[in-house]
Amino acid sequence: MMKSNTLIFIGLPMIAVTYGLARFSYGLVLPYLRESLDISQAMAGLIASSAYLSYIFAIILAMIYMQKVGPRMIILIAGGTAVVGMAIISMANSGITLAIGLFIAGLSSGFASPPYADGVKKWIEENKQSQTNTWVNSGTSLGTAITGIVVIFLVSDWRMTYILFTVLAAIVLMLNYKYIPKEKNTNVNKAQKIRVKKSELLEATPLILASTLLGVAMAGYWTFSRDLVSGMAGVPEVIVQGFWVIIGLAGIFGGFAGRISTKIGLTPSYWLGVIVIGAASLLLGLFSSAIPIVLSAMAFGSSYIFVCGILILWGIHIFKEDPSIGVGISYLLLTVGQLIGAALGGMIAEAQSYETMFVIFGLLTLASLIFKPKKLVKPIEVTEDQPEAL
Repeated sequence: MMKSNTLIFIGLPMIAVTYGLARFSYGLVLPYLRESLDISQAMAGLIASSAYLSYIFAIILAMIYMQKVGPRMIILIAGGTAVVGMAIISMANSGITLAIGLFIAGLSSGFASPPYADGVKKWIEENKQSQTNTWVNSGTSLGTAITGIVVIFLVSDWRMTYILFTVLAAIVLMLNYKYIPKEKNTNVNKAQKIRVKKSELLEATPLILASTLLGVAMAGYWTFSRDLVSGMAGVPEVIVQGFWVIIGLAGIFGGFAGRISTKIGLTPSYWLGVIVIGAASLLLGLFSSAIPIVLSAMAFGSSYIFVCGILILWGIHIFKEDPSIGVGISYLLLTVGQLIGAALGGMIAEAQSYETMFVIFGLLTLASLIFKPKKLVKPIEVTEDQPEAL
C-alpha cells in the first residue's frame, strides 16, 4: 500500500508535466515558434496534429500493456517521453524537428492517463481513492497555468522555456521513480476480453459523433488561440501574457462536472458545456477587445474540463457492463477530433483568417447540440475515480 498524499505529491505534477507542459504548451508558444522557425499557419496545424496522433497511439499501448508490465513502468515511460520530447523541441531548428519533438512529448500524456487510475486502485486504501484521483487529475489545469506563468517571465525565449520544462519533467520523473512501488508480479493472466454489444454501439453513435465534432473545435482553441490574441492590436499586453493562466485557473471549475450532472441531469449538463465552449470560440472570432478575450479564456478553461467529464459519464452510461469502454471511446474520439481540428484549423486560418476559423469552429461546436444522451431512468452514480481531462 501507499499513502494517498505521496501518490498525489508525485502524480499531480506528472499530469501537469505531461498535459500542461508537454502537450498543451505548444499553442502557448506558437507565436514565437512561427516567428523563429518560419512556420506557416497550415504547417503549425499539422505539427500540432502530431501530438494528438501520438496521444492516441500511446493510450492504446498503455491499455494493452498495462497488465503485462504494471502501472509503474507505464508511468516512467510517460515521464521519459516528456523529458525527451521537450528536450528535442528546445533544440528544434526546423518544422520537422519540432514535429518529432512534439510527437514524442505527446506520447507522455497518453501513457500517463491510464496507469494512475490503475495505481490508485492497487496502492491506495478504498476510502481515499476518490480524493486521490481528483487531486491527481487536477494536474492538467495546474500545468496549463504554470506554462502561462513561465512564459510571462521568459517572454519570447521559447528555447529556454522548453529547457526549463525539460528540467521540471526530469525532476518529476525521478520523484515517481523513487516513490512508486515496485511490483514483482503483474496481472498478465487477468486481462479480460473486450465485449461490446451491437445495441451499445448503436446507442454510442451520437456520443462518437459528438466527441469527434467537439474535439475538432477544442483543438483549434488549444493550438491557435494564443497566436490570434497575441496579434490583436486592441488587447493589453497583460491579458495577452495572462491568457493561458486564465485558461488554467478556470479549468478548476470544470471538475464539478459529476456533481452538476447529478443535480440537473446529463443532457442539460451536456447542453450547458457545449454552449459555453462554443461561445468561447465565437468570442475570439468576433471580438478583439479585452473583456471578450478574458471571458473567452474563462469560458474555454472551465468548459473544456467540464465537457470532457460529461462525455465520459455519457460513455459510462452506455457501456454499463464495462464502463472502461465508455471512458476509452470518449478519450479516443475526442482526440481523433482534435487531430483533425488542429490540421483543419491551420488550413482555414491560412486560406482565410484566424477569426474565420474560430467562428466556423464555434458554429461546429453548437452543431453538436443535435446529439444528446438518452434520458436516464435513474441518475448516474458519480464517483471521482473518472478522469477529468483528456
